[in-house]
Amino acid sequence: MSSTGIDSGSRQRAANRRTAALLFAIVAVFFVGIVASRFIGDTATGMTVIGLAVLLFLIVAIGRNLRGGR
Repeated sequence: MSSTGIDSGSRQRAANRRTAALLFAIVAVFFVGIVASRFIGDTATGMTVIGLAVLLFLIVAIGRNLRGGR
C-alpha cells in the first residue's frame, strides 16, 4: 500500500470519529434536555434546550462548511 492510501485511510477514520462525536453530542444534549424538562416540570424548558441545541449544531455545521471542512 502506498503512503497516500494510508494517509487517506487515517483521514477517513478521523472524519468518522468527528462525525460520531458530533452525533453523540447531539444525542447527549437531547437526552439532558428531556431529563431536565421532566425534573423542572415545564415542557417549554425542554423545548428551549432542544431548540438551542439544534441551533448551535446548525451554526457549527454551517461554519465548518464555510471554512472548508477543516
